[in-house]
Amino acid sequence: MNLNLSLKLLITGLLPLAIVSADAQNVKTDIKSVTVYRNGAMVSRDGTLNVSKGNTTLYLNNLSTELDPNTLRIGIDNKSVKILSVKHEIDVVDNENAKKQNAARDKRMAVLRDSLKYFNAQISILDSEEKLINANRNIGGQQNGVSAAELKAMTDFYKKELADIAIKRIVLNKQTQLCQDELNKLTQEKQNSQKDLQRKDSRVKLVLSSDAAHTNIPVTLSYLIFSAKWEPFYEVRVDAVDKPLDLVYSAHISQSSTEDWNGVKLTVSTGDPSVDNAAPEFDPMYLPPVRRTTTVKKWTPPVSKTIYGIVTDDNYNPMHGVNVIESGTVKGTVTDVNGKFHLEMTDINNRLTFSYIGYETRTEKPAENMQVVMYEEWFEEADEEVVVGYGANRSLAATSTTGPKKLKYSEPVKNIPLQLAQTQTSTEFKIDVPYTVPCDGKQYDVSMLTYHIDADYRFNCLPRSSKDVFLMADLKDFSQYPLLKGNAYIYLDNAYQGECEIAPDFAADTFSITIGRDKDIAVNRQAVKEFTSKKVIGSTIKVVKCFEITVKNNKTAAVDVELTDQYPLPKYSDIKVDLTDKGGAEVNSETGKLTWKLNLAPQEKKTLRFSYEVKYPKTYNFSVE
Repeated sequence: MNLNLSLKLLITGLLPLAIVSADAQNVKTDIKSVTVYRNGAMVSRDGTLNVSKGNTTLYLNNLSTELDPNTLRIGIDNKSVKILSVKHEIDVVDNENAKKQNAARDKRMAVLRDSLKYFNAQISILDSEEKLINANRNIGGQQNGVSAAELKAMTDFYKKELADIAIKRIVLNKQTQLCQDELNKLTQEKQNSQKDLQRKDSRVKLVLSSDAAHTNIPVTLSYLIFSAKWEPFYEVRVDAVDKPLDLVYSAHISQSSTEDWNGVKLTVSTGDPSVDNAAPEFDPMYLPPVRRTTTVKKWTPPVSKTIYGIVTDDNYNPMHGVNVIESGTVKGTVTDVNGKFHLEMTDINNRLTFSYIGYETRTEKPAENMQVVMYEEWFEEADEEVVVGYGANRSLAATSTTGPKKLKYSEPVKNIPLQLAQTQTSTEFKIDVPYTVPCDGKQYDVSMLTYHIDADYRFNCLPRSSKDVFLMADLKDFSQYPLLKGNAYIYLDNAYQGECEIAPDFAADTFSITIGRDKDIAVNRQAVKEFTSKKVIGSTIKVVKCFEITVKNNKTAAVDVELTDQYPLPKYSDIKVDLTDKGGAEVNSETGKLTWKLNLAPQEKKTLRFSYEVKYPKTYNFSVE
């Protein structure tokens, strides 16, 4: 008896110590800041911990299950505490929230079952009352001498009682059905939630060493997740053509990292940690070129005339825009952005020619699922020019400068409190107000900056394709703004006009945006019949075309309008085209482009006329537009 009592006291005394030890192993940390990249996010957490003398094992719990263990970083603000090991673990634990929801669901289901029992009992009582009333209705056969008044009174009584029973039954049946529907729904939810009763707990096991005990030591934890991203989007706002254009820079932020970002300091960065950061290595260049040894693929002969495949360079990178031509025909196609192609051949006995500027042309037999490798051409470099793609660039010695060009622009307006920081490789928008982004994968918008840009506005029309006149905004020195490629929503005088794409990664300094259609400038284009003809002269057809363009400014102010039209260009030497009347237009003979730059006063109307002549052999069968 004394032994059992001693054991009981010993267990009772040790139990609180075990509980305290278990509590001391878990360290709670909160998300304080998040840096969102184009793909991925760096999450930073803060907390405090207690360590004992010697070695201490701690667990930092409730972290994202999507974190990359290779990016874990731990910081402890105490030099006397050393980190012996850091290990990321995934454990399966009880989901307390799911358990609470399940308990509440069970409680409600018990209430519903009791309600169903009560309603069914009430319906049973009504059934008994109805049977009793029906058993006593035939009073005329049991008693004689019942007066008409008494009979009517009895009839009204039974009618009222049966009606009340019917109404009560309807109400009870409706309540029963509602209870049963809710019970069925909760039963289904309970079955579906069984898998949620346990969850994955992402935690970091931390082993520390200290010469003395310490309490409330600050600890920081950071890690990278790739289930987060942001996408730029813009608003282009124009109030009037004599005012600067407003470009609003915003971000769509989304994440599904299994942890909510509640009231955190948010930084939006143009960096992308998902991109390989390895710089290319130098390899000697030999002539003739040393090519990668590849395994020769035995291609299977095609079973149909539809040929498909992929084209890559010798590093197996897909090549976009490779010409694929069926030999002996004019049929062909080009590869898509993934290097893939498919072509319906005229004759599968013909060969396929693959060509791309700067690469050796290849001719192959058609096959099933072709995999064609293209090799760069080798040539001597010229002193002044270097061939690049479809054109030529001046050599670096002729165009190099002493350093990057520094451009100045007006400081943007901050739509929210933030700090704009530019590093060597990225731009960061450090937002000073707390933001919340749940882990539901939905997009949450952040409006960051507004740039006031001096734009050159002009009206442009291509009447051959459309009679509408478009307001264009030319943005100069556009590459100076730290923008990324993204969609823009355009507003003219607060009226939505449509969308365009902001693409700052181009070589030109000027970027043009279509603001919208202007109905106050009327343009009409029509053929002048008396100066349009078609004649056959021997074996030659002669076509004369004449067009008239009318433009009128219906505005109350003068406007500058640029009209663009064109005349055809001959593809073969036996086709002759002569621009007989350019109508005062600027002519680009290489493209056949005609341009008129007009200044129209209010209500002013101008008429333009141009004509051209085409001669071609009768053997051609086409129409001249």
